[in-house]
Amino acid sequence: MSHKQLSAEIVALSTARQWDKARLEWSLEAVYFADEADTCLCGHFPIIELCVLRNRSNQAEATVGNHCVKKFMGLPSDKIFGALKRIKRKEDAALGPDAIEYAHRRRWMNDWERDFYFDTWRKRSLSVAQSDKRAQINRKVLVAVEADTKPARTR
Repeated sequence: MSHKQLSAEIVALSTARQWDKARLEWSLEAVYFADEADTCLCGHFPIIELCVLRNRSNQAEATVGNHCVKKFMGLPSDKIFGALKRIKRKEDAALGPDAIEYAHRRRWMNDWERDFYFDTWRKRSLSVAQSDKRAQINRKVLVAVEADTKPARTR
């Protein structure tokens, strides 16, 4: 993995010409699990946890591995992937705040579902109805992740 290669690629797609400023132009647009192993902009292979970043200044997109997004760009992709893996293993497990906001922003979860989730996400003991509702929302999120269109790679 090359921070130098990643920073050069991101700067080339940015308005700013210096890494410290260029990386601040980017936000997390989408996350997905690749069907086949892919390569990060840093050169690391294989990766399957991919993040689509969007530049707020010029609308450019870049697809980067989850590890680089967290380590070098400081965006919460690792928390979102962790939550998705957790609800795949246990359908009534809780998403965390970053994953709840991400799912709501992607419209995988409506306002009521987001509010319900924030009211219950830290609870260890849910009623049967709450547990069923959480599992229903989680299934909806997992279906949306699988169905989400995987954007074309940008280099």
